[in-house]
Amino acid sequence: MSMREKAVQCLITLATIIVLFFLLGVIQYAHALCVTPQEAGSWRNIDANTRSITRAEIRFQCQDQIINGQPYPPGEPFYIRLFGSCHPTDCRWDEAGAKRTNPSDRTSWLKGTLDQGFAKRTIFFTTHPNGRLQVQVHTDFKANNRDDYWMNEWFVRQ
Repeated sequence: MSMREKAVQCLITLATIIVLFFLLGVIQYAHALCVTPQEAGSWRNIDANTRSITRAEIRFQCQDQIINGQPYPPGEPFYIRLFGSCHPTDCRWDEAGAKRTNPSDRTSWLKGTLDQGFAKRTIFFTTHPNGRLQVQVHTDFKANNRDDYWMNEWFVRQ
């Protein structure tokens, strides 16, 4: 192999290494954007004797990629599951996808909707500086003979 060919091969190898370092830096930067938000986790009602919502489980799905103009992985960035007070065990509600009411404000409320057939529930939740989670649920009954209502509950991390 001539000296010129060795120099070209060395430049190609160097360029490949530089590109790999750049790509690794970009990948690490993208993951740094997805810090687990304070809402994520398991929460329990501050009132151990509540007859309302006893627990809340909130999970976060990092969507740090855009594919075909859509966030990936698909779906909402947050999911909330509530548990109602039932006997002998709590009633597990379906999971509802949720997103911020103001996407540019990381402290804004999150909002999800859950259709339970007999009622549509709109769930709002946020954390406060005191470390507590506030959950408000508006229940809109499909039957006209039932009054719609709001719940407002406070939770601490489990």
